Amino acid sequence: MKMIKNFKIALRQGYIFRDLKKKKMVVDNENELSEKIKEIQNNIKPATVYETFNPAVFGEKIDSGKSIAATLFAVTLGKEVETLYKNEILDTSLKDGLEAAKNFVLKLIQKEAEEERCELLEPIAVEPAVVFENQKNLSKMDFSKIGIKFESGILSPANTKFFAVGWLLKKKK
Repeated sequence: MKMIKNFKIALRQGYIFRDLKKKKMVVDNENELSEKIKEIQNNIKPATVYETFNPAVFGEKIDSGKSIAATLFAVTLGKEVETLYKNEILDTSLKDGLEAAKNFVLKLIQKEAEEERCELLEPIAVEPAVVFENQKNLSKMDFSKIGIKFESGILSPANTKFFAVGWLLKKKK
């Protein structure tokens, strides 16, 4: 299992601004928006754990196609952001933060896959219940090391996502 805590991700202010406009949210003052995004950025504590398995470990729960291996990973933005005032700016910023964290982890997995002469499939979002009911098979992964808990059907911290990505052998040219 590989674990990384407090890696740097940058919230994309332009993306957040456009997304808010699409949702018909009026932003009167761009400087005020910048300040709110900076506050959110300061409270984000991204962390991840990931491990590569034989795709058979997932059984029928996750379709890994013709993959020779599959990597399961979790990304979280930490508990600190949950203390911030809930609004559309926070929701959009956290969505962007989770996407940035996912992309960071995918780059790391991509490097590992290239060393094994493999390429990655598109990542698939995995429901927390599927991950935790399969915990016996995934015993190498300790999500609690980055503060992730799943008790009584409730995921904590709320800003956490799970993904699986399959590895395919590169075709020879």
